[in-house]
Amino acid sequence: MESSPTSSRKTVDQLREALAALNLDTTGQKPELKKRLRKARKRQQANGEGNEGKEVHAEPNGERTIARTDHDTASERAFDKKIDYFLCFDVEATCEVGYVFDFPNEIIEFPVSLLKAETLEIVDEFHSFVRPVKRPVLSDFCIELTGIQQDIVDAAPDFITVLNVFQNFMAKYSLFQENAAAFMTDGPFDIRDFITKQCIISNIDRPEYFSEPWVDIRRTFREYYKLDVNTNIEGMLKRFDLQFEG
Repeated sequence: MESSPTSSRKTVDQLREALAALNLDTTGQKPELKKRLRKARKRQQANGEGNEGKEVHAEPNGERTIARTDHDTASERAFDKKIDYFLCFDVEATCEVGYVFDFPNEIIEFPVSLLKAETLEIVDEFHSFVRPVKRPVLSDFCIELTGIQQDIVDAAPDFITVLNVFQNFMAKYSLFQENAAAFMTDGPFDIRDFITKQCIISNIDRPEYFSEPWVDIRRTFREYYKLDVNTNIEGMLKRFDLQFEG
């Protein structure tokens, strides 16, 4: 019995979702995706890795440890108050082909759109590129994947500087103070993985506001529409005949 186009598409989407969770390239046809995922899982097994419910800690000295933390379920906890603002958050980070869960990604772009919760209108935006310090030279794979050029990050401030400026931005709106706020991300990776790794590489504590409950839009979309698997931004927009902007 031949599989229907719908079931075939589900399988491809599942493969891409699994690759995205490992920070791997999700482009290509089904055979390429399956081969890429098999290689990644074999490499994990060979290294004794298992990332279910865990986080990578990229230590400043280059060592990497895996530990269970309280941050794992932040996107699953219920909100205990009415939210005034949403911070739509989608970072870009360093990456290298062939690496999976254990790569010490550094954030190279830090963009936020601030939405008023009642109207969902954008009231302000924050954006900064970020200069990586542990691996300052971007790989060809990273440049192709993100579209961010080497000279852009070379001229950018480091992560701690960007974080301080961002905190001043949040203070203008009394976010996480008088006004309740929540980050909104496309999947758990931006906060659970990239922010956590970056703070360890920068040798700073992860700010408490990144441990507040946040909205994982993939998870929320899947549960609300009772889907079997998560859907990426392209899939969500397609459902409503909307075009991606940005």
